[in-house]
Amino acid sequence: MPVPPYPRSGRAGRWRRLSKALTALGLVVLLAAALVGTASERPSAAPRTFSSGGGPTGGGTATIRANVTLTDAPAFDPSSLTGTAGDLMAVDLTNSGNFTHTFTVSSVANHPLNRSWSPTSLAAFFHANGSWTNISVAPGTSAWANFTIPANASGSSFEFVSLVAYQFQAGMFGFLNVTGGASGAGVQLTEQTSGAGLAFVPAALGANATTFPVTIDIAVSNLGSTGHTWSLVGLPNVNLTPGNFTTFFQAHPSPASVDVPTTPGQVVWANFTIPQAGVYQYLCEIPGHFAAGMFGYLYVGVPVPASVAPPSTAIVEPLLLAGAGALLGVGILLALVASLVGRIPPPAPKPHH
Repeated sequence: MPVPPYPRSGRAGRWRRLSKALTALGLVVLLAAALVGTASERPSAAPRTFSSGGGPTGGGTATIRANVTLTDAPAFDPSSLTGTAGDLMAVDLTNSGNFTHTFTVSSVANHPLNRSWSPTSLAAFFHANGSWTNISVAPGTSAWANFTIPANASGSSFEFVSLVAYQFQAGMFGFLNVTGGASGAGVQLTEQTSGAGLAFVPAALGANATTFPVTIDIAVSNLGSTGHTWSLVGLPNVNLTPGNFTTFFQAHPSPASVDVPTTPGQVVWANFTIPQAGVYQYLCEIPGHFAAGMFGYLYVGVPVPASVAPPSTAIVEPLLLAGAGALLGVGILLALVASLVGRIPPPAPKPHH
């Protein structure tokens, strides 16, 4: 009698179930290896950078020409200009927006205007103190603002604003920084205080400069709810301590010391002139803040030290790659075993006579 095919015994079913389980496990391990390998190759976040720029340059005895665009943001572009004491300043104003703006330069040196002033209070300030120039520019038109910078204005900063109601309060202001001779391009930087602790973010600022003196404008804002100051050490390569900074500032007043408001997002400007290349320390003068770590360094005309990479990065990434390779090998081995197990049938039962 012909021997009938062997029946699907429980043993054969177990082999098939084992084959499927090994195949599924192999696929899971291969997927895990792929994910780990991808994670190890994902680039880390780029270091935060801060842009620098500035207004037109000029100097000597020639007329200083500058171009400023007035926008409906509202804002001046650029918001920082450089002038030379005793020279004629000629500013070409272009209104690119749909609203009228003014270009009004305060005659009061080193006096940032109060951002919380009403339009009436702002107008009263200029009525009482005067301005170097006050030009109204209609939408889509251009105009020239021409004025002479006083000979005794060297080293000072003068704010310019738009007097149209609420444009200044919305951010339409800038600064004219005056030097005593030919200068390098102005530099604008951004600084913030930490919302999580007593620290400046970043704690290192870089200003590229090859010609001195150079004017620097730093927009400082507060991310926390505690009041701070941003105070610059006026001498290069001087490293103060919490124990000596008070007496140092008494002998060498800070060229820029501003109170940082507690209103989150509100900006104050620190405007100053740096006479030579070097490293300049800045700090918070509120008692206890400097000692807690609230200080930083401004690198002018010298390279900013490279940030040290976290030591764990060099260790974890090779381990991730090695782990991914091991998982990949295990997955391939399980897949091979599963394929072999699925192909080898259990022995047929012996025929019974």
